[in-house]
Amino acid sequence: MTRKYSSTSVETTLASGINATQTTMTVPTGAATLLLGGETLAPNDVDIFTVVIDPDTASEEVVFITDVNGDTLKISRGQAGTGTAGVSGIAHSAGATIRHSLTSSDLDFFRNGVATADAAIAK
Repeated sequence: MTRKYSSTSVETTLASGINATQTTMTVPTGAATLLLGGETLAPNDVDIFTVVIDPDTASEEVVFITDVNGDTLKISRGQAGTGTAGVSGIAHSAGATIRHSLTSSDLDFFRNGVATADAAIAK
């Protein structure tokens, strides 16, 4: 999977609540494009875009957006150690804040990529 990032991503909200196991979330009309900050995701879970739902609260959850269909976003729940033992998500109410964020998972991805490149150079 290719990770996508944006420095122009605009915070948004959930248009409707989601339970702990749903694998899609809906944002207000037109908000998906703003949330992705101009990035597009290849279909079929090829790319991911990291967001946090309910940031800075007890219900904070990191999810990967893996596909976009209008303002409905396919998500992989409970990333970066959030959710229930990183396996399932957390329920979130309509109006919950959604924000693109840099997470420990992103930093691990970078570190592992650098280590792989260093090992290749050392050969």
